[in-house]
Amino acid sequence: MGLAHRVAWCQWRRRETLRGIVRADLRLLASTDGGRRTPVPGPGIVRPLRDLGGRTAAGDPDLRVAVIWVENAPELVPGTTERIRLAPLDPSPWLRLAPHDVITMREGRPVVGVATVLEVTRPRAD
Repeated sequence: MGLAHRVAWCQWRRRETLRGIVRADLRLLASTDGGRRTPVPGPGIVRPLRDLGGRTAAGDPDLRVAVIWVENAPELVPGTTERIRLAPLDPSPWLRLAPHDVITMREGRPVVGVATVLEVTRPRAD
């Protein structure tokens, strides 16, 4: 009946309401380009690091964590582009993003994907 997926979606939407929404088109690099060998599961399981352009005190990229939900497919296959939703674990650094900004997805040090931001919605004020 698809109820598990619906429950997960409702929980995801609740999180977006509380923490904000970041939507983007993500191009996942193929393994031949130094990217992933396996697809990214669609329903909010993977938590890769994102480079939002900031730097640490040591000058390294200030990487941030966000869970991925693939909007229109069960998974994101390496070498393809899909619309995604990101659920940041800490939303504050993400609020400076704007449509057309480009952010990178990392798993460890290598870049495995490139995303173009489509929408950033602030968390609900309590």
